[in-house]
Amino acid sequence: MKSMTGFFSQNKKISILTAISLAVQIMGTLAVPFLIGELIDKGIASGNPSIVLRIGGQMLVVALVGGGAAILGSYLSAKLAATYGYEVRQHFYQKVQQLSLQDVESFGVATLLTRMTNDVTNVQRSLGMFLQLILPAPIICLFAVLMTYINSPKLALIPLVSIILYLMVVGFLLKKGLPLSSEIQHRLDQIMVKLREFFNGINMIRAFDNQDEEEEKTNQRFSDYAQSMITVNKIFAYLTPVAYMLMGLVFALIIWVGGLLVGQGSLQIGIVTAVVEYSMLTLAYLIMAAMVIVTLPRSLASLTRIEEVLATIPEINDEKQDFTAISTNNTSNFVSFNAVQFAYNGAEPVLEDITFNIAKGQTTAIVGGTGSGKSTIAKVLLNLTTISSGEILIDGVMLNNLSQKDLRNKVSYVPQKAFLFSGTIESNLRMGNPEASKEELERAVELAQAKPFIADQEAGYQAFVAQGGNNFSGGQKQRLSIARALVKPADLYIFDDSFSALDYQTDARLRQALRSQMEGSTFLIVAQRLSTIKDADLIIVLNEGRIVGQGSHLDLLKNNQIYQEFAVSQGISVQGGHVHENIN
Repeated sequence: MKSMTGFFSQNKKISILTAISLAVQIMGTLAVPFLIGELIDKGIASGNPSIVLRIGGQMLVVALVGGGAAILGSYLSAKLAATYGYEVRQHFYQKVQQLSLQDVESFGVATLLTRMTNDVTNVQRSLGMFLQLILPAPIICLFAVLMTYINSPKLALIPLVSIILYLMVVGFLLKKGLPLSSEIQHRLDQIMVKLREFFNGINMIRAFDNQDEEEEKTNQRFSDYAQSMITVNKIFAYLTPVAYMLMGLVFALIIWVGGLLVGQGSLQIGIVTAVVEYSMLTLAYLIMAAMVIVTLPRSLASLTRIEEVLATIPEINDEKQDFTAISTNNTSNFVSFNAVQFAYNGAEPVLEDITFNIAKGQTTAIVGGTGSGKSTIAKVLLNLTTISSGEILIDGVMLNNLSQKDLRNKVSYVPQKAFLFSGTIESNLRMGNPEASKEELERAVELAQAKPFIADQEAGYQAFVAQGGNNFSGGQKQRLSIARALVKPADLYIFDDSFSALDYQTDARLRQALRSQMEGSTFLIVAQRLSTIKDADLIIVLNEGRIVGQGSHLDLLKNNQIYQEFAVSQGISVQGGHVHENIN
């Protein structure tokens, strides 16, 4: 509930106005039965028309004020709920931006999507209904019983007992429903996971003619979710019948007991009428509250899930650091890894005793088989996740002593999987440098060998880019991703296996362009294809998370067995380090 109390404290003005509006609405609601009793006993019973007119006028004023307050309260409640949804989603987005890759993976992308959309909507909707229907109910019940007691202590017992019975039923059903509501949100997470898999893997499903099996799995998730919802709805289906039953009993008892008291002359008929009105009002609000209470367990479960993310302490937290370190790097190395070790959440180490340097103005390459830890080096260098031990120096400063912003300003990154955002080609290219000139964009595009296919687009740089860049081929997406990285001025450019979708000719032209037109820049290239990294100044060979060789292409071909095996598997002659590609 911390996020909810924090929200109300940050939005004091609208919260206080909402509370005042609801208070006026409640006072107007409670005043009407009292005035009805006065009207009957003092006006109608005595046959005094002036009293009837005066009390009737008071009832009209109370009704108008109460109605206006109700309208204002409904508006403010809706606005408060909408503000909550907006602010929580904003905080949620900012929190996810702060989380490391391990933090995100510990939750799962599907559940984060569900929590940010469905869970926030659940809480937002329930907040609005809570303020309008649930919050007034106990206040009206309390004052209704109090007013009844003032007029007739004996009659007050009837609504009091009915309220206690109803609250006992509500408490019992809530106790049964809360665990199931948490299960419903978990079921919804499972649906999101399955649907995400389905849409991302639809090509594979069709290619392997696996539609029936996937449909069965998906339908099972839907069925589990529906069964949980049905169970919860069955539990809360008792609320409304119980409320109507109590309402009928209370009405009958009050008329019966009140009639006896009126007959004995110990009570006036107007008071009985007022007590009936108070009791009906109380139970009416309880019935409305019951309809909303059904949603509360789900909303409480959703609120818990939201706060679980918001309360997560990021693995990498700039706010707790004092970034006062100034670079004192007078060496030729821009990046230094010293005995770095990394493991995912208690698993076996992915990187062990990694020690190497990335020299300024040179190209350093990392090569290795699948799962050797190549891309993990890029991730820890970008501080997307923290290392287990060792140290990483960036321009002479410890990586932990650099803020995320300062680090990102120094590095430009091309990911292993090319990803484009919906928009235009130009908007994607400007992602790392919004102020880039047209000449800078054209230079980056030409370096990345993307100019020919952009020129073929009818709209040129304003050509539409679909979500994920799905309207471009793999090679086109990679070239645009490379161009995007080159548009951003940086001290280090990291290419994480980002040439894999390029043909050999395009790959060669791109590398030649980088060497000739970006001479003096510092590059880190992660690759599996040796032709991509053969001209690097330093090549680091990884095998099962360890460095098993460092040197130039020719040196490694002569002296490193692992590198030789890579070369042979790619049709490269080991003799003398000469390249001979197989045409097959």
